[in-house]
Amino acid sequence: MEEQPKKPNRDNDANFMAIGLRFTAVAFEFVGMLGILGFVGHKVDEKYGVDPWGLLVGLLLGLGLGLFVMYRQLEKFNR
Repeated sequence: MEEQPKKPNRDNDANFMAIGLRFTAVAFEFVGMLGILGFVGHKVDEKYGVDPWGLLVGLLLGLGLGLFVMYRQLEKFNR
């Protein structure tokens, strides 16, 4: 006699979906921070003619702030 398939545990599926969406939001925040500050740095380069320093400083600030925000968000998830 064949076993009946188990019913999916909807609570467990919803929990995995919520965790996945949280991590996705953290990744988008990181990429957004890099993109916005990189764009600002590029505009500083265009306005003041300091190629490529504005872009590099903007990207480094975006990287630093993005990692800081990511660390704080992931620290909240582990509580």
